[in-house]
Amino acid sequence: MAVELYDEHEQGERVRRWLQSNGLALIIAVVLALGGVFGFQQYQRTQLENQSAAATYFNTLQSLIESEQLEMAEDYFAELESLDRSGYYKLGAMTMAKAYVDAGRLGPAVNIYQTLMERSDIESLRGLIGLRLARLLSGQGDVDAALSVLSAPAPIGYEGPWAEVRGDIYFSDGQLEQARQAYQAALDSPSDMGFGTTLIQMKLDATGPGALQADS
Repeated sequence: MAVELYDEHEQGERVRRWLQSNGLALIIAVVLALGGVFGFQQYQRTQLENQSAAATYFNTLQSLIESEQLEMAEDYFAELESLDRSGYYKLGAMTMAKAYVDAGRLGPAVNIYQTLMERSDIESLRGLIGLRLARLLSGQGDVDAALSVLSAPAPIGYEGPWAEVRGDIYFSDGQLEQARQAYQAALDSPSDMGFGTTLIQMKLDATGPGALQADS
């Protein structure tokens, strides 16, 4: 019995000495662990609040554009951009860029599309954005920049449309042989995005030998 009591006493002393030596570190570890839990919960709450606010800003942005209040829409787009760099921002950016184009303000639209193209998380939109950006750059007279956009590998499903728009840009610039090659690539592409090939064939025919000789 004495041995058992001694063992219990000794064990108690060991625990007491360990707590004296490590108690502060233990308390700090517990505090940090709790802080991590509460911090993560706060982060989640902040994210949800931001998403809710972003949805509100996006809906307001749409309403302002529909009512042709572009300047006010710009303010809401800036707020949306500061809150959310994911779903609602992408939708807002596409909506805002189209509004700029409709208003004849190509420069701001180009800036938005270029910003989107530089991001790594818009793969699902890259094909459409690339087409719009290239057409706008071509419309501004910057043929080299437009072709540079479409010289990159086309996103899956957009091989045909990218080649066709490349052909359109070459054709409008008088580069008929390059346009012909691009249109042929569009026809040979397995993806036509449902647009069919009749119009592309007509464009290709317009770059035929007679057109090339006339051009020369």
